Amino acid sequence: MRTAFEIIPSSLDSENCTLICELSTEGFSYVIKDEEKNSFEGLAVHHYDKSTPPVGFPIALQILFHKQRTLSQRFKKTIINYSLPESVLMPFPLYNSARNGDVINLVHGDLHGDGIILADKIEEQKTYNVFRLRTDMHEVIQSQFPNAEHSHQYSVLLKRPVIKHDSLFVIFYARKIVVSLLKNGTPQLINTFRFQTAEDVSYTLLNICKQFDVPNIALTISGLLERKSELYKEIYKYFETIDMAPLPDCQKYHEEILVYPSHYFSHIFAIDPCE
Repeated sequence: MRTAFEIIPSSLDSENCTLICELSTEGFSYVIKDEEKNSFEGLAVHHYDKSTPPVGFPIALQILFHKQRTLSQRFKKTIINYSLPESVLMPFPLYNSARNGDVINLVHGDLHGDGIILADKIEEQKTYNVFRLRTDMHEVIQSQFPNAEHSHQYSVLLKRPVIKHDSLFVIFYARKIVVSLLKNGTPQLINTFRFQTAEDVSYTLLNICKQFDVPNIALTISGLLERKSELYKEIYKYFETIDMAPLPDCQKYHEEILVYPSHYFSHIFAIDPCE
């Protein structure tokens, strides 16, 4: 894996810290929160090599875990959040845990191998989020973090505090975007879209706006998107209001983290809910 960012505290009392990780199709990221200080003290973002086929991801993860001694420490709590596209949202009345695998297969097709099916209960929306990850990836995660709590990125997005105005939230990765649409305070869409060019992104966002009749909607951006990039310039052609997502203001952050634009990591820090 290629290291994009790495801020690791020189001294760390891991038994008083929470480790929050994001596993995606793009790589592996984590942040470290000192619970006594209520402060995020470290972060790291690692990307898969673009030439790595999906079958090589588990090996890349194992190598990363072996090199990152910080990840082998005993933490007070560990949270694994999955940014994976194979997810189905089901209202409470339609949910049947015995049929989770059938539902995933129906919507996303059969996986080569059984895969691991997990589910989040989202009380705020009276919905279950059923999602799937590769068995070999799950085994690597379980071996490294046997006592971790597991959740899906869509579940975190759906648990955000309700806002009354329409808004389109977009999390940028190297080759995909995760999009969440709120209209009249109600979630309308949450999905993952792959892209290759800047035009792919603008087409996807404009198509969503047209389908849901939300012209001139405000756009809120998280993830590794540079303001001077061609991608940002392309989006700016079509959206009048573009906000960069701030860091959750209920937490504190190490000064080295605050050097970087807030939207780079805001979606990762938001995995830990403000109590």
